[in-house]
Amino acid sequence: MTADDGPWEIPPIDNAPDIARDPAPAPGATMADTRNWPGYGLLLVAAAVAIAAAVLAGWGFAQLSAVAAIIAAVFLVIGVGLIVLEQVRARAQAREHTEQPAERATVPPGY
Repeated sequence: MTADDGPWEIPPIDNAPDIARDPAPAPGATMADTRNWPGYGLLLVAAAVAIAAAVLAGWGFAQLSAVAAIIAAVFLVIGVGLIVLEQVRARAQAREHTEQPAERATVPPGY
């Protein structure tokens, strides 16, 4: 193993836990994952259409208001579904990475 392979890491003595690194996700990690964005976009569209439905109902357009409310509900369900599916995928991927121990870089003899 050479220095070009990556940083050298001294393995912990007696399999002690690594307390130097926090296992929790960093702040903003959810927004940094761009796979959530389509779900957030659909939630934003659902909110806009729901506001439009309320305005239409206030103006007396009951049929258009009902159609807009149905569209908002569909976008809401799809948006929440996309976000939940992405969270399930991310958790499964994280679980997969924790089940397989990472190959540790060891200190070469003589150091």
